[in-house]
Amino acid sequence: MTDEHLEEVAIQTKFKQRTSLITAKSFLNTLFFSNVNSCPSLSEYSIDLEHQSSTQVTKQAIDKRFNERTKEMLTQLLQKILISQIKRKLPLKNEHFSEIRIMDSSDFVLSKNLSNDFPGYGGAGREAIAQIQLEYELLGGQITQLSLGSALDADAKAGMKHIEEIPKKALLIRDLGYNSPKAFKELTKRDIYFVSRAKAQWSMYEQKNGSLNKITVEDIKAKLKESNTKYLDLEILVGQQTLTPVRLIANFLTEEQTCKRIKKKKANRGSLSKLGQESACLNLFVTNIEKEKCNAEKVYQLYSLRWQIELIFKTWKSMMRIHKIHPMSGIRVQCVMLIKFIWVMLNWSLLKLTEEVIGSEISLHKMTRTIFGRSNLLNPSTLENPERFILWLENLFRLSRKYHLKEYKKGSKKYADILSKY
Repeated sequence: MTDEHLEEVAIQTKFKQRTSLITAKSFLNTLFFSNVNSCPSLSEYSIDLEHQSSTQVTKQAIDKRFNERTKEMLTQLLQKILISQIKRKLPLKNEHFSEIRIMDSSDFVLSKNLSNDFPGYGGAGREAIAQIQLEYELLGGQITQLSLGSALDADAKAGMKHIEEIPKKALLIRDLGYNSPKAFKELTKRDIYFVSRAKAQWSMYEQKNGSLNKITVEDIKAKLKESNTKYLDLEILVGQQTLTPVRLIANFLTEEQTCKRIKKKKANRGSLSKLGQESACLNLFVTNIEKEKCNAEKVYQLYSLRWQIELIFKTWKSMMRIHKIHPMSGIRVQCVMLIKFIWVMLNWSLLKLTEEVIGSEISLHKMTRTIFGRSNLLNPSTLENPERFILWLENLFRLSRKYHLKEYKKGSKKYADILSKY
């Protein structure tokens, strides 16, 4: 972003209203490079600002800059970055889906004095919780949503927030928090595909001879045993009010997997209902993808693509320390997180660029570790000097070929291989 463009955004958002010792560029440089893998104090910001621009500013003056105008400026910058992402030159091809969007959220605890800004679930140590919403489009390699809210912001609401922007024949892969029979009806109406886990508590019906017969967990188990196949693939209607047509796909877990699931659910909830006990041995999925396009086994493989987003959150937390926020005001938390999101976007862009150049999948975790290493850390002088930046990139490409290639566990499939079969 040029200095002129940055100045334009600063004036438009009223960050700059008059001549000040703290310019938009110096302030952003200080925020950006100070928040690489830590969360500095106000004094540290002052020291860094003086080091970078020889400008002496008190920590009180810095604190006053964390306000709604700064938040708006950072929000606009992040939106411009999201919009200006470059799609893969050679995108992954798929004849059935126009896009494949994967969405999930991750939360982290904040100081309890922020319970009004970021209300949590309640209880000691959970009074204030921030939640990150992330969605990325797999075929084009772009992040389509990246935002910060509280634990009380429902996933289901976030999942439908930008539904008008999703093209027809796109595939949405999300966990249960984003989905419901009502959402399925709206997606089908818009000609959008989905793959989702299903809740045993949902009302499910099978249509036979012009009448609707309710299907229970025990019915699903019986049908699976009778079919003598690994997967049950049944056309049903889901939702007592919506009666949305979907495919119900089910299979039995092993005894070991069932015990592990029950143990995990009891640890989270304290106890399991009778229905929870009865359905613990089943994997239940619903989708509106036509059978001729995708059989039951392939539906499971498509859903497995969602777990990549868990690896992204893990990298952001372990390497970028994105969740480490010491006690501060709510508006400052939002500004700091927006800066961290811009860092996220820079790393994402470098990852996708490197994959284009070397023609192989790159591990985000490995690359981030290198970029954040002392000898490879980006700095203002590198970013502002085209020749130095090109040299820096060439070194990153060299290291990536040698150290950053993505490795898969034995028996697991690359997402490109999964998609090539559809």
